[in-house]
Amino acid sequence: MRLLRQLLLPLSVAAILSACSTTSNKQPYDYSKFQRSNPRSILVVQPTSSSVEVKAPNAVMAQSTRPLAESGYYVFPVALVNETFKENGLNEGAEIQAVDLNKIRRVYNPDAILYMDIDDYGTKYQVINSTTTVSVKAKLIDAKTGDVIWTGAKRITVSSSDNKQQGFLGAVTSALITQIKDKVKDSAFDLAGTVNADLLSAGVTNGILYGPHHPSYQKPATATITPVQIHN
Repeated sequence: MRLLRQLLLPLSVAAILSACSTTSNKQPYDYSKFQRSNPRSILVVQPTSSSVEVKAPNAVMAQSTRPLAESGYYVFPVALVNETFKENGLNEGAEIQAVDLNKIRRVYNPDAILYMDIDDYGTKYQVINSTTTVSVKAKLIDAKTGDVIWTGAKRITVSSSDNKQQGFLGAVTSALITQIKDKVKDSAFDLAGTVNADLLSAGVTNGILYGPHHPSYQKPATATITPVQIHN
């Protein structure tokens, strides 16, 4: 047994060090195109959506302004932008995102355009449980060149309250109450706000850069490295 322990210990340490080495060698996000583009204003257009929920595009788009503005960018009012597209016969995200950049520049002249795609949005109900999911992908386009200067994705799933400790009857009752509440208040709408905050905020891992109206604009990022501790 002692011999086996002596053989396994070096292997365990080697595995830990190998894993640490792999993590530390991960390449940082390439912001070179973002920095060259250096956008000051962002136009958010209606997202495309794979969800069956018809309210998903408006729910996600409506909550995109705040994280972008708080990150230091001027964001064109999304309601007015969307209404302008509607007045020109464009009601769907796919149609709007296919509009020629020259036409968008003539109307708004933004520095960058944010395109989003919703993979999933809504709540799924089971007998004693429900899960709410919002999944969004985003890309930021240089409005002059059409180059993609940043991409990101975020998915969050939230389960209903811990039913395992309630007993079957309590779990069923809780699930029914949750379903009734969701008919009145869209839980996915609130979750979309969290997803957008995580996805479209500066200062997070692989997020957008700070804009010109933020105190941290063009300041070098600082990273804190936590040493790996190996216990016997």
